[in-house]
Amino acid sequence: MEKVVTHSAQGGQGSLLVRLTAILAALVLGSVIGVAGLGLFATVRFFNDLWRLPLPSVLSFEGLSFSPIVGISLLVAALISGQILRFLEHGRPHGPADLILGAQRNHSPDIKAGMLSSLLATVNLSGGASVGVFGPLIHFGGCLSAFFARTFRSFTKDIPLDIALGSGAAAAIAAVFAAPIGAAIMAHEVIIRRFGSLGTGPVIAAAFGAHWAAQNIWGDHGMFFVKSTPEFSGETVVLAIALGILTGFVSVIYIHAVTGAPRWAQSSQIPLVWRPLVPASFLFLLSPLFPHLLGAGLGVVDLALVGQMSLLLLICLVALKILATSLCLGFGMFGGVFAPALFIGALTGAIFDGLLNGLFSIESSFAMVGAICCIAAVIGAPLASIVIVFELTGSYEWAVLSMISVVISQQISRSWAGRSLFDRQLAFRGLHLSDDRPTVRTP
Repeated sequence: MEKVVTHSAQGGQGSLLVRLTAILAALVLGSVIGVAGLGLFATVRFFNDLWRLPLPSVLSFEGLSFSPIVGISLLVAALISGQILRFLEHGRPHGPADLILGAQRNHSPDIKAGMLSSLLATVNLSGGASVGVFGPLIHFGGCLSAFFARTFRSFTKDIPLDIALGSGAAAAIAAVFAAPIGAAIMAHEVIIRRFGSLGTGPVIAAAFGAHWAAQNIWGDHGMFFVKSTPEFSGETVVLAIALGILTGFVSVIYIHAVTGAPRWAQSSQIPLVWRPLVPASFLFLLSPLFPHLLGAGLGVVDLALVGQMSLLLLICLVALKILATSLCLGFGMFGGVFAPALFIGALTGAIFDGLLNGLFSIESSFAMVGAICCIAAVIGAPLASIVIVFELTGSYEWAVLSMISVVISQQISRSWAGRSLFDRQLAFRGLHLSDDRPTVRTP
């Protein structure tokens, strides 16, 4: 009996050592990946500042003119993208869907394809493509983590592959968006989809390490400002439910458009290297009237949150953003889907505000709720979306109110478009992942 107790105690000590080693490794990896993610984001921001145009708050046809620097940026990005696509198998960039697949099936992502895809996304985001940086950062962080885990195996051997991929994804998001808590939750909801024997420790450590590194380099860098605080009442809850229904259907349209766009590109018979010129031309032609469509559009979200855009402009931008992002992703101007979802959701919420103010004289600010709903539906992470947007804005009240909206929006989206946009992308490739329901085995 004494030997058994001694062995058990030693096993407990060994287990503790394994866990602490894994957490330390994740902390170091997270810090390194966080700095790398900041470098990617800073590169995009530098080039965006070269072509950035003023954002009008109303739809006006007066004084329209084309910007040569915008045209050159889009043209260069499209031409470089066409060449990068040649080095990717079947011309398909890799993204979060591939990271999810690797985590669920326990195989490392294609590091070379992942780095090429990150380069492709950086080029397109720098040139003004109507895509986001969130997805490329997730994939970039996951691929870097897989690379470091393989290279420094003696240091990272105690971290399972899915935890390593999730930790890298969380680190990149935590650093750039200053949202370490939401990033850690997102890694479990979107990438890992389970709580394993190591628990959440390595992922939390990676997110913390990345956030700590970012704070030391950039300081506090919250992104958005919300102009008001909601009052919790029966009226606001009913309005939140109505907005959840509206954003649910908008998210379904967006997911179907983005996942269907590659088939538009294939049916066009345009050679692969020239396909990025299609969305680049579309964006350039619309740029005098709708400069809001260029880039990730985070500045436009700021305007929507403070209610500084006309109702007609908001309606036009929601429809055009869905089309522009779908064309970019389908025709090779690769990037993320999170920022466009944030854009579309915030503007849909701002439209909701405008209708309430115009028809019923109700003062509200549901733009943030709309943003949370669309993000949750698109990436399949309702909890992470609520927390991330809370961290981005500091508005606890709006985050809480959004909970009921997210429930409604998520159920509509799941019914008509699946668990997430990423799962739908995999399904089009014939790859079906199990959902969060346990598998029933029959004897």
